[in-house]
Amino acid sequence: MTQVKQTIEEKSNKKSGNFTGNKYNVNLKYLEKAITKNIGINVSNPSATRNQNKILAPKDFNPEKRTVWSFKSRGSWATHNGNYRGNWSPYIPRNIILGYSNEGDLILDYFCGSGTTAIECKLLDRNFSGIDINPYAVNLAKSNLNIGMSESLFFKSSIKVEVGDARNLNIDDNSIDLICAHPPYSDIINYTYNDPNDLSHLKTDNFLNEMDKVAKESYRVLKENKYCTILIGDMRQNKNVIPLGFWLTEKFTNCGFKLQELIIKRQHNCKTTGFWYKNSINYNFLLLAHEYLLVFKKEAATFTQDFNKDENSQDNNHFIENDIVIKKDISLESKTVWIFNKNGWFNDAISNLILRYSDSNYLIYKNQSIEINKAQNKKYNLIIVLNFNCVKDNLKILVESLNENGILAIICEDRRLKNGFINSAAMKIEKSLRDRNDLKIKEIIVLALDDVNHLDEDKFLKINHKYILVYKKN
Repeated sequence: MTQVKQTIEEKSNKKSGNFTGNKYNVNLKYLEKAITKNIGINVSNPSATRNQNKILAPKDFNPEKRTVWSFKSRGSWATHNGNYRGNWSPYIPRNIILGYSNEGDLILDYFCGSGTTAIECKLLDRNFSGIDINPYAVNLAKSNLNIGMSESLFFKSSIKVEVGDARNLNIDDNSIDLICAHPPYSDIINYTYNDPNDLSHLKTDNFLNEMDKVAKESYRVLKENKYCTILIGDMRQNKNVIPLGFWLTEKFTNCGFKLQELIIKRQHNCKTTGFWYKNSINYNFLLLAHEYLLVFKKEAATFTQDFNKDENSQDNNHFIENDIVIKKDISLESKTVWIFNKNGWFNDAISNLILRYSDSNYLIYKNQSIEINKAQNKKYNLIIVLNFNCVKDNLKILVESLNENGILAIICEDRRLKNGFINSAAMKIEKSLRDRNDLKIKEIIVLALDDVNHLDEDKFLKINHKYILVYKKN
């Protein structure tokens, strides 16, 4: 028996990837490639049987009302399961479908995979068009759509899944009511063995170039005043973060979409104790624990407002605290999502930055000339910026004031403009610093504010997150 067959057999016997990899001295990427080559799709367990649950809806489901979404239970109603590598929790398309479409609408998922979105459309009485580049994934989706109930009695919608390419949709202009898609994250997980048309084999630059074509096709087929939703995550390379989510957002907004919501989806598969926690401290990196759910709107052609000139521009944002209390007895956060109480988030965030990066040698830059004088007369391990707009003209001085490998941390937030769209300071700042040779983005930290106050009914989500952009001096 060859090593490939042995590794697949181990996985089929429900052995973990780590167990099988250690036994045969291969990494997880090798295991995934072997499985994909031999059976056509990338699944965790090649011999797993299809989930068949009599329950057709999640228990005690309530639609999300805030911009931080967290689903500790993955969701296993109907035929949903997590065997297909990288598929999203069904809670995500359920929230999207209920929030941005009506019964009878036509919903498109051009990265259909194992059919999670398709199943939810069937359960929620939406018509569905699913496309995937991999014919084996299409067959799996069709199998998962066989929920086991009387089709004509319980399900009235039209559900179609076929092989196709998201960059070249065989769909009429202005015919789709909602796009609900979860693309690959560049080449993190490969969904075919060696299909040259599969975007999951592309490195970052080529992936973004091809996703630009996807964005243009999305804009073409979507009806006016309808929504396109995309789930995307960041990547890490050479100990630094690659802000794939921010870069992909630009592709969609550049072709005409407006950003209606920027939702943070927390991940719960990150180990934060033992080996990983120690390495997070020793090697000074955070475990990627968030993804971005981007909700774009295709506005009517008559819409002409200049978002960059809105009076509520995020450029005016700043965080000024009269009394900063540094807590020295806290445990350092090890993931990219820091969950704090709404009233105490500022001191907790500042304390984490100082304890992790400064060795008590730091400067907090608010909005005063005295801080520039301090910066010009001393070298720091950490400079925390609370108002990026006021530091732009002095950025060169601040960077020069950092020690070698020093950290520049910028606190910022998303704001909703009067027209309802999102103005993201984090994206603007990242874009403005992207081409600098003296700074490299190391972390994008999301501050999730644990706000349990009652929410009034509103057509928009309540923003309950902020960011810290962490840059390292080159």
